[in-house]
Amino acid sequence: MKMRNLVLLAVLATLVALAGCSCKEYEEQIMALDAQVADLQQQLGEREATLAECNDLTDELRSNIRDAEMENAVLVEKANEVVIITMDETVQFASSQAIVLDTMVPALEAIASTLNNYPDWEIYVEGHTDSKKILEEFQERWPSNWELGAFRSAAVTRYLTNELGLGTDRFAVVSYGPFRPIADNDTVEGRNENRRVRLVLHKPEK
Repeated sequence: MKMRNLVLLAVLATLVALAGCSCKEYEEQIMALDAQVADLQQQLGEREATLAECNDLTDELRSNIRDAEMENAVLVEKANEVVIITMDETVQFASSQAIVLDTMVPALEAIASTLNNYPDWEIYVEGHTDSKKILEEFQERWPSNWELGAFRSAAVTRYLTNELGLGTDRFAVVSYGPFRPIADNDTVEGRNENRRVRLVLHKPEK
């Protein structure tokens, strides 16, 4: 809708500007307007195609996750042209750990089998932690939750690429540490929810 409004505004602005122009100037303005409208229409068409592909990707992810019997542990959401995958704390990470648990593997396999069909989509893997201080025996490896979050997102990325064959050039590894909690860090249940990895999928513009 916004793109169509831009096209209409461009037409109106040009018509106003054409008042008092010579025939030659009028023709040049019309040609420029035609090119601008064609470009805006192309952008609109590309966005509509991406939205349709986003819907297909979301539906396929949900279907494959359901087939893997992981629908109660994996949430797939769509926001405009972005798909967000969040895995429940029951298949996530133990405190101060960055190991991909066996409980997470069926979900990752379902995700990878879907993404193989959408090779143009890129994946941001976000690592999140609870707010508890890193245990002393792990501090040499992870001085803070920033590093732990990065290790968690990297562990998921390595599994998706090394074990499940997705292209490494599609991934970005991100750590938010404890700074984007979704639950109360003062409770055990809340901390369990905050130890998570999210996959954010998007198709870059051409």
